[in-house]
Amino acid sequence: MSDPMYAAISGLNASQSLLGVVGENIANVNTVGYKSSSMTFQQAMQQTLSGASAPTAALGGINPVQQAAGGAVNVAGVQINTNEGTLESTGINTNLAIQGNGYFIVQTPSGGQAYTRAGNFSMDANGNLVDPNGNRVLGWSPTTIANKSQTATNMTPLSVPPNQTDPATASTNITFSGNLNSQDVTDSIPVTVYDSQGNQIPVTITFTNTNSSGGGTSWNVGYSYKLPGSSTSTPSSGSTQIGTLNCSSTPPTYTSSGSISITPNDGSAPISFALSSADFANLTDYAMTTQMTATANGNSAGTLQNFTIGSNGTLTGSFSNGGTKVLGQVALANFANPGGLLNAGSNLWQQSPNSGIPLVGTASTGQLGTIAAGQLEGSNVSLANQFVKMIVAQEGYQANSKVITIAQTLDTTLVNMVQ
Repeated sequence: MSDPMYAAISGLNASQSLLGVVGENIANVNTVGYKSSSMTFQQAMQQTLSGASAPTAALGGINPVQQAAGGAVNVAGVQINTNEGTLESTGINTNLAIQGNGYFIVQTPSGGQAYTRAGNFSMDANGNLVDPNGNRVLGWSPTTIANKSQTATNMTPLSVPPNQTDPATASTNITFSGNLNSQDVTDSIPVTVYDSQGNQIPVTITFTNTNSSGGGTSWNVGYSYKLPGSSTSTPSSGSTQIGTLNCSSTPPTYTSSGSISITPNDGSAPISFALSSADFANLTDYAMTTQMTATANGNSAGTLQNFTIGSNGTLTGSFSNGGTKVLGQVALANFANPGGLLNAGSNLWQQSPNSGIPLVGTASTGQLGTIAAGQLEGSNVSLANQFVKMIVAQEGYQANSKVITIAQTLDTTLVNMVQ
């Protein structure tokens, strides 16, 4: 009579294990990036009481006679549902969610790597991008990004140091756009250039029609400037000619005969650069009102005001001088079999022999998904499904307990018969 009891006990254990998986899923229904689990059962090995025999000319075949050998059911496995959860907006620029395949990569305290779909990241006191446990998020430096050499071997912890500055750069060219009225005799346009310390120097570019009465297509180009704190311009009157602009073709052509040369009075390096035809490619000289703009490159120094994270994981800083700069890029990894990852707790996963090696790359490339900043991926637990499984586990447990009760009654009856 013991076989029914042992079979029922295996059923009790299996149902209890199922209830444990259901309980874990329900407990994590609000866990960021949580992936639900599902359990499957399998029939245990059976004891063969009599073997099978093949049919003969005089007798048909006979099936084997088998029954449960003590345990009747085992847990076949617990599988992870790696489907994407619903995205939830938080408005926090360091909160990240992955739309599609991939995992964020974090550096553990031991120097190893772990993987997560939970992008509830933040900045620590040193400007490091970290998860709630202090693990640093891995990605690539601006230099690596500029060289387009992002690989799995040159990742580094991402950081945005506080009080980061954008250094001043001197101007090296001026570009023009708009229209220069061909009927004018002379026109001018102001532009601000920068020295190596980031000081602004007002410059005036002049255009003098080579036809003294206007109406020509050729212009002499000159410039003058006024240093900060100075009451006079250089040159003191007129302008220094640096080339000739020919507007008879589209785009215009420019012949240089000199450079824009400025010696700052603050001790910074002299500024010297020549204009070229490319700088006038967007300029016309129709017989209509002059409407020109001139823009010099270079910039003053600035401090970091904010940063954003794009869909490809690029961190772009915005500085007080109006400039922007790439600060880093978040790395993603994918696996041939994500369901084979080892659950390390704290929303972290680790590589296993059956997950495959991590395939590291940038978001929005290959089979990797895109990154949504200011959002978090919610749990993919379906409460309706878990409630149904809870009922199934409960009924299975109760039914197996009834088998034990009946088996006990039969044993008691047999003992009473002997007495």
